[in-house]
Amino acid sequence: MARTAKKPITDTLPAAPELPRYSTRAQFAEIHARLYTPISPRTLETWPIAWRTVNGRAVAETQVLLAEAERRFNAAPVIMGGRKSQTVA
Repeated sequence: MARTAKKPITDTLPAAPELPRYSTRAQFAEIHARLYTPISPRTLETWPIAWRTVNGRAVAETQVLLAEAERRFNAAPVIMGGRKSQTVA
């Protein structure tokens, strides 16, 4: 006799959390860590992004930051791991 699942199995993934329209460097560093890799808010100061100062905080559009992060991620070189003595046949 087959077992029945206690919870119904669904084929849909949970919805992604909604991102804010604008984010500070610290907020975007957290978003970047969830989507790509950890990054320091200080690193974002060197990115060519137009920042606005609102109430003493630098903010930028999150979609612009995500586009730059994706561009940088895709431009990163692919490095093969393994021992140097191994050859690819």
